[in-house]
Order: sequence, then structure tokens, then C-alpha cells
Amino acid sequence: MKIRVRYIILALLILIPSAVNLYTPLYNRDIPELFGLPFFYWFQMVWLVACSGFYLSFSFLANRGTK
Repeated sequence: MKIRVRYIILALLILIPSAVNLYTPLYNRDIPELFGLPFFYWFQMVWLVACSGFYLSFSFLANRGTK
């Protein structure tokens, strides 16, 4: 993989979760509910797992070229 493309992918893997977390109107609401939990709470729980995937992918791609 070309180094420039790799850096772009790495930047996106960090910027996407950050942008979603900073865009509060996306998840600042009560409906829809899931198992009685307002959207705000269950979105945060789901997004925590998704962000972990982004950061694990970032770590894997960042360390792949150093070995």
C-alpha cells in the first residue's frame, strides 16, 4: 500500500469517530428507545464498541509497516 494512501486511511480511522462524538445533535434525543433506554444512552454504548473497532484497525494498520 502506498504510504500516502495509508496515511489518509489512518487519518480517517481517527477522524470519523471524533467527528461523530463531537456532533452532539446526532444523538441528543430520547426516541427511539431500545429495551427502555433512551436513544442517547444506547447510541453511546453501541458507538463505544464501534470506536473500539476504529481504533483497533488504526493500531493494526499503524503497526503493520513498522515490523
